[in-house]
Amino acid sequence: MKKPGISSNRPRVMLACLLAVVLIIAAACSSGNGGTASNAGSSPPAGGSSNQTQPSGDAKKNVTLTYWGALGAGPARSLQTFNDSLLYQELEKRTGVKIAFEHPAVGSEGEQFNLLIASGKYPDMIEYNFNNYPGGPEKALADNVIIELNDVIKQYAPNLNQYLNENPDMKKQVSTDSGKMYVFPSIGIGNNGVTTGFMLRKDWLDELGLKAPETIDDWTKMLRAFKESKGAKAPVTMLPNNFLYIQQFNGAFGVGTEFYLDNGKVKYGPIEQGYKQYLTLLNAWYKEGLLDPDFATQDGAAFDAKIINGNSGALLGAIGGGMGKYLPALQAKDKKYDLVGVQYPVLKAGEEPRFITTSYEYRGTGSVAITTSNRQVEETAKWLDYFYSDEGHMLKSFGVEGLTYTDDKGYPRYTDLIMKNKDGLTISDAMSKYLRVNMPWVGFVGDDRYSEQYFATPQQQAASVVFSKYQNNAYKTRLPLISHTPEEANKLTTIMAEVNTYRDEMFLKFVMGSEPLDKFDDFVNQLKRMNIEKAIEFKTAAVERYNKR
Repeated sequence: MKKPGISSNRPRVMLACLLAVVLIIAAACSSGNGGTASNAGSSPPAGGSSNQTQPSGDAKKNVTLTYWGALGAGPARSLQTFNDSLLYQELEKRTGVKIAFEHPAVGSEGEQFNLLIASGKYPDMIEYNFNNYPGGPEKALADNVIIELNDVIKQYAPNLNQYLNENPDMKKQVSTDSGKMYVFPSIGIGNNGVTTGFMLRKDWLDELGLKAPETIDDWTKMLRAFKESKGAKAPVTMLPNNFLYIQQFNGAFGVGTEFYLDNGKVKYGPIEQGYKQYLTLLNAWYKEGLLDPDFATQDGAAFDAKIINGNSGALLGAIGGGMGKYLPALQAKDKKYDLVGVQYPVLKAGEEPRFITTSYEYRGTGSVAITTSNRQVEETAKWLDYFYSDEGHMLKSFGVEGLTYTDDKGYPRYTDLIMKNKDGLTISDAMSKYLRVNMPWVGFVGDDRYSEQYFATPQQQAASVVFSKYQNNAYKTRLPLISHTPEEANKLTTIMAEVNTYRDEMFLKFVMGSEPLDKFDDFVNQLKRMNIEKAIEFKTAAVERYNKR
């Protein structure tokens, strides 16, 4: 996939989209469908391209625009508002456009968004995942919250317009079923789009003479060794939602955790027989003491404690926020401590994992819509379009030359302000303070020159390669970025609220043994009575509409 104005003969790039993944993860992950990144990204040159229109000297001076969007937990540790960020201060100098930010309180973004919409009083721009708008983007347009952008992008956003024309698949993703574009999208491209996966105590593997596990049987053998030889109280530990919304051991049995594609057909994992096999595995591990006994209730602090105290030898985590946190903390106490990223497990040796948690190229989160209250649409579009230029990409991802990066023979190398911050900021927090690179914000987020430096240790760099090796297989199992009609959305909300509550309850009962697995067919029949098959029909119709876009 090609960036606007970027030479196509440059090396392909790696994507690093972080958090939390949980965001990611939470985000990526919140959809439960997974996603994947393109394998045809290109690193941008340091300077702008001659065929791009920049806003400098083009946008009107003394323009002020209002912008509603989440500050985020990372930036909130260092900033009161993005107006305090070096990036936006420099952007104002370059464009003459001043931004008045409005940030919802961290942790209440969804609630505050709903209140904003209910008020009918909108800022000029809203940064939000409009795929999560009740009824979808089409409904947001019909409700006169945001405006259609087809003509706006064509007239006033030459960088984004060029990119979308050169990448029709992306244009398809950022359009509704009726062909309406509605946001300036956050886009991630690259060959290393999987930033979350399984990590193991490599020092334990070496001591026990074990190789990195490939199959479920390998995992069982390894976890037993961790328990018996290393005294691990939780040989593998995960957070509760990891089992329900992130692809992991379930993939070995050919089912997704939620809706997925099987040879183009929409299915719902929990009603498939492969899901029973998945539950059977977890139940057996739980009974044997191989699965964390606290998995159902533990929070992030309890999870961290198990890793730091050496009570677990295997975990599911992010390369940056997980491995990047545990390695330095534990190696300071024990130089032998080491972690290694391993591939998603399969059932038989030689198989390729197909169910992989990775991000969509179009992020949704971090994308920006222009509202119906905006009276300066042209200026807004030109300002947003700057992020899709080479100069805008460099500013967002690397900042200001001489301050946050230096030019090393064409390679933008982060300075100590980012890598060894004198105020004690981690690399991630320093990036959050000065840049907007390590979150899926507006503009491009894929650049191997960023990830090479953010993933600072050899272990992180190796994990990035391992996790992403089969990322393109996600195309075969993930649902595309579909949208539902308002009628479908309303019915789906009702159906899935009941389904998810029941599924979550029964998942715990099956795994922990309070409900025998021979009751699985009863579980499936109850889901059918709750109209899960009607939900599958809605998803199927949405996929068919997407394919016709």
